[in-house]
Amino acid sequence: MSSTSSILRAAWVPDDDPERDWEIAAALAVEWVRQECAEQGAIAVLVLNAFGVEQQLPSLRRFAAEHAVTTPRASRHRVGRGTGPVLAYVPDERTLDFAADLARGSSLAVVESIHGFPLCGWARQLGAIDLTRPDGQTEPLGSELAEAIDRLDFYKNNGFGDKFGKHQAQRILQGLRGAGLLDRDIVLGALAAKGASDRAVRNLGKLIDALDRR
Repeated sequence: MSSTSSILRAAWVPDDDPERDWEIAAALAVEWVRQECAEQGAIAVLVLNAFGVEQQLPSLRRFAAEHAVTTPRASRHRVGRGTGPVLAYVPDERTLDFAADLARGSSLAVVESIHGFPLCGWARQLGAIDLTRPDGQTEPLGSELAEAIDRLDFYKNNGFGDKFGKHQAQRILQGLRGAGLLDRDIVLGALAAKGASDRAVRNLGKLIDALDRR
């Protein structure tokens, strides 16, 4: 489990343009991580949901040949946390959690797939650099939403798996819905950026879904 303060710098390539080729998206992240490696004098880690994905894109294939490659399920390909900058390609909740843990004390770049785990909330929570924009700006969270995320973060220790944690989370989520601020993707991504485990993120997603069905 990682935390906001443990990652020095964050960047992302949003999945917001259906015309953007995946090779272009990957190349933007690769370029940024290479720069981070040069500044830190470190070797990077490429984190994937599954091995083999990197072979489909030239930029990732070259990057993988020069740096460590791993997945959350790997045993023979484990790398230590804080080794250097990390590039996570289209991570799901579990892979993002794993990548953030490896990136402690260093940098993390993520290529988003909205069909996997949407990262807008993650990027807004961390103030991640948008690698598709000349100014690199990512819209920050509003103060009311940020405060609610902080309160959800306080009750995440048991992964929202206990009765008390669920009740507190439901109360906060209901408040967000009443204020018109309950965006599932943003809330889950922001909580992931705060260091919530993949289990906590999935459980909170179920609570949001249950609330939406009422």
